[in-house]
Amino acid sequence: MMFLNHYDKIPWDALRYMVAEANYGGRVTDPNDRVTIMLILEDFYCPEMLKTNHKLSESGKYIVPTVGPLDSYVEYISDQMPLNDLTEIFGLHENGEITSSIGITNKMMEVALSLQGPTAAGAGGMSKDDQLKEIAGDILAKLPPNYDILEASKKHPIKYEDSMNTVLQQELLRYNKLTTVVRSSLINVGKAIKGEVPLSLELEQVCDSLFNNMVPEIWHKKAYPSLKPLASWVLNLIDRLLFLQKWIDEGAPESFWISGFFFTQSFLTGTKQNFARKHVIAIDHIDFDFIIISDETKYDLTKAPDDGVYVSGLFMEGARWDEKKEAIDESHPKVLFTSMKSIWILPGNVADIDYGHSYKCPVYKTAMRKGTLSTTGHSTNFVLYLYLPIQKKHKDKHWVKRGVALLTSLSD
Repeated sequence: MMFLNHYDKIPWDALRYMVAEANYGGRVTDPNDRVTIMLILEDFYCPEMLKTNHKLSESGKYIVPTVGPLDSYVEYISDQMPLNDLTEIFGLHENGEITSSIGITNKMMEVALSLQGPTAAGAGGMSKDDQLKEIAGDILAKLPPNYDILEASKKHPIKYEDSMNTVLQQELLRYNKLTTVVRSSLINVGKAIKGEVPLSLELEQVCDSLFNNMVPEIWHKKAYPSLKPLASWVLNLIDRLLFLQKWIDEGAPESFWISGFFFTQSFLTGTKQNFARKHVIAIDHIDFDFIIISDETKYDLTKAPDDGVYVSGLFMEGARWDEKKEAIDESHPKVLFTSMKSIWILPGNVADIDYGHSYKCPVYKTAMRKGTLSTTGHSTNFVLYLYLPIQKKHKDKHWVKRGVALLTSLSD
């Protein structure tokens, strides 16, 4: 009120800063969320809001009503505004409503499962114990043995000029810790059912999770971030283990499956280190440029590039990559995620990199889009910003409000 009443001209910039940075922004820790708040406020804290019938969204279903008494605004809200909020008012694609509904339903089912009492028998008349033995046995049968770290280090010794060997050994250690916990807990489940070991509280929680197709908490503590249910999680883990085993057997791949890394930031740092040591440039003067490979015939993906790395395995949410336009475009209706094309991550001198007309796209490991700082100082979920070309008709603001992000793993 002070800004509005005591100034000849409304200080829109000051108002936006006051709310987006000082008021709400003071409680928001994620920098991406702070940017989003500021951009949303730009649509409402602007001179156009003083015009009667100013459209707040493209369809015109949300407008600034005519100046009048309080009752006229109440009447406008109750009679003319849509009963259910349309995604367009938030700047989201219509698919956002589907994503929201799925999220609410999943949360509701989680609560229902948590309230479910013990079940005596399941499908086909099998007892819970029989089902648990079958689930545990099936996972154990699929789980390969732990990696032989010593043998792998002989094949891929640590070299000054190749940091990827260090990355590989770090990945093997992390996955070995995870598979050891998975294997031992599954073996103990079988023993507990037979009465050979006591059923501790932790083991009981493992049993309940297996029965409900959920990943046990003790696995999550040793694992990478994932929102997948148990069945999909196990298949994904097997794919990751095979990816690394192939690396051990055949050498570093020509194109890396970026979704297969436990600690993705280590892989990216290794890429920078290789470039810095090869070209004798300080690593803090290096950043990444990104080339989206829309037409794979123009690149030889069967051979590793001279500098940088080819990566694949990312998924885009909130938009899609248009191969013909070679830019981000609107999602197709009811298509929530699309597979991203292979990307050439090319290190270079910061002073020489020009991202052009692009969108600073955040890359996350899961669709949760939040994480905590690990002991390394990195987020457990956020990976990096990847600059994607956008069409001239759009500003990056459009895609920020769309919530466009790249994910290394889906939730199903």
